[in-house]
Amino acid sequence: MSMLLFLPWCRIDNIYKIGNIEILPFERHNPIEGLDDAAQCRVNAIMASYKTIEGRPVDNAALIRYSNRSPIDNLSEDEIETAYELASLACFCGLVKREFFNPGGTYCNSDCFNLYTQKFDRADFITFMTRRREGQTMDGGWRFEEIAITILQHCHGIQNISLDKELLDTLVAHRTVSNEWIRWQNAISCFNQANTDSYNVRHQVEWVLLCSAFEHLLVAKPEAKDVASKFAYTMKTEDSLLASNATRRSDKWRDNGRSLRYEWMREFYRIRGDFAHGKLKTQQPTVWHPLEHLVLATIAFPLVVKCLLKNANVYDLTIDDQAQIDAFEKFADTNNLLKPPSNQKSSLDSHWRRLCNKSKSKRAHKEA
Repeated sequence: MSMLLFLPWCRIDNIYKIGNIEILPFERHNPIEGLDDAAQCRVNAIMASYKTIEGRPVDNAALIRYSNRSPIDNLSEDEIETAYELASLACFCGLVKREFFNPGGTYCNSDCFNLYTQKFDRADFITFMTRRREGQTMDGGWRFEEIAITILQHCHGIQNISLDKELLDTLVAHRTVSNEWIRWQNAISCFNQANTDSYNVRHQVEWVLLCSAFEHLLVAKPEAKDVASKFAYTMKTEDSLLASNATRRSDKWRDNGRSLRYEWMREFYRIRGDFAHGKLKTQQPTVWHPLEHLVLATIAFPLVVKCLLKNANVYDLTIDDQAQIDAFEKFADTNNLLKPPSNQKSSLDSHWRRLCNKSKSKRAHKEA
């Protein structure tokens, strides 16, 4: 019995080694290293069942193999579980690489990294296992050419997925030595699940998942003040913006010595309680709109990961990392931060891009 692990919606741009597995590009018309003609035909037949929105077989995708082994080797349950865990790190490092507010920039979502496992032999028939709440069911007797599994609409337009390789290598190494990796794994998994881009995942669910990600990663109590304090302490900026000096502020903020990033996280985590306890709408007063909150949280979480790795002396912040950290509070303080600037100069111009570029220029000037 042979087995194929693949990500049909992941048009990966290169081979990435992740611990003892590799993610490699699949191109329909190119041979796969280590496979003879018969095996190549079987793999092509399986992949042909996965279609574009036009109904054509996907031409580009990603395969997973263990290093120095064939992509169709039969794997144990433990090996499959390890592959799923390492693929989630690849997913996270793809999400980290995204360029926000740039329609033509690098982008992906976590559904691009949906991992499928297909066992097969020389027979021409296929069997599917489908989850049920109480277990699973089996549906078999289908020929490969009869199957059409269509790409998710929100993955369709995503091309050339790239991973943050330096961060990926650091996380893989950290995974093998950290005695707190389970906590990191939980946090990264929550972040990934909150970034599907699927309309079927409501923003309340994303909100709770993102708050859980911060709580796990920061080893915080399930309290807004504690999560906010540890967040503000971990993600230090070059010039902290006091909440008392912010343009966007609330009359309910009592401690004028707190930073704006503290007050943002305190509000974000505080509202989580409403959504986690079954409310679809919060009645609490807010400074930021829901989508603004989710964008800020999505930008901040990878930066916290990098700061913690830097504090552990296993990662060096890049110029872009430092610029984003320095720009975060100013971005949070921007009115209508998700809309283009009123004097937008091009389609690539955004408040976030301007602030990051300004931060980079300031650091470069200071170093010079």
